[in-house]
Amino acid sequence: MKKNIILLLVTLAVMLGIAEFVLRVVGVDRIKFQTSLPRISWVNVPENVWVEHHPALGWYSQKNKTALLDNPNFPQVIVHTNPDGFRGSRTYLSGKPAGTIRIAALGDSFVFGFGVRDEDAFPALLESSERRREVMNLGVPGYGIDQICLSYREIAKNYQPDIVLVGIFPDDFWRATRAFADSGHAKPYFSVGNFGQLTLRNVPVPPPFTLNRGQFPPVIEQNKVQKLLNKSVLYRLARKPFMRLLRNMRLIDPDTSEEWILGRTILSELIRDIRKDQSLPVLVLIPPKEWAQSGRKTSLEKSILRFVEREGVDLINLHPVFMDAVARDGLETYYIKNDWHWTPKGHALAARAIEDYFGRGGN
Repeated sequence: MKKNIILLLVTLAVMLGIAEFVLRVVGVDRIKFQTSLPRISWVNVPENVWVEHHPALGWYSQKNKTALLDNPNFPQVIVHTNPDGFRGSRTYLSGKPAGTIRIAALGDSFVFGFGVRDEDAFPALLESSERRREVMNLGVPGYGIDQICLSYREIAKNYQPDIVLVGIFPDDFWRATRAFADSGHAKPYFSVGNFGQLTLRNVPVPPPFTLNRGQFPPVIEQNKVQKLLNKSVLYRLARKPFMRLLRNMRLIDPDTSEEWILGRTILSELIRDIRKDQSLPVLVLIPPKEWAQSGRKTSLEKSILRFVEREGVDLINLHPVFMDAVARDGLETYYIKNDWHWTPKGHALAARAIEDYFGRGGN
């Protein structure tokens, strides 16, 4: 019996070895799973007129800045930042006034209000609708999930917010996998270890234009066994249907990309940090215009829905809100033509949805 088992294992090993050899001979080993972009040409992004280098965040809005956002896709907009670099002119005390509900809004250009006036961005609309409410707009164009998390640690937590709104846009996940932006600004990034632990890298952040290669470094660390398996063509071919089987059995998230694995790990840590500081984390899922034109849920959205269920965290999903509104009023009512950001009416729609959440006792 023992000899038969050994013979079976040897036969299996030989067959796998032959299969691996054949696959390499026919050229299947040329499959590439991750590459670093070659040297790139810098892109002059509009926000360069009001952001500056930040050693912990990569870039951040200049303080007490007044700048003209001049973009051919929409009317010229004046951008103001306060003494702390928040969007708008209002100054907030470090100590929260008695009887005030303080909200910190974190995110990228959607939270910032790219393309609209200070007062038309949804954080400003939320603030103006309730006298006892302060809403600090910490959104920064181009931020990924990693920088959003770090902006809470570095800045927002110092203001002891009661609620932390975390705006999530799909691009925020892949942005977290890069070491520098196309604008030339370097940035911090995290890598995930074998046991799910996060390691912060590229800090202090180098000055702009000093990095130009290796824009997408490895962000998922692998042990020796994983590295050996990844060299096998047979393993890489078998992995895809196996992962599909696990997804169908709901044993793993629908999105199995490195961007989501890294992003969900960062989000989990951010949620823990916020809760540890006795604040309420609330995620706000911001739909791109492609989502707003379709009722179909992407693998990322499905993964986010599972994530919030696991974490027990509140989610304001704006996808169905914008989908219904766009079907009724048209895409360009809520999204800027030839751009992907919201119009003032888009921000007003988002603000009403968040107000509905507060009205249901979310605060």
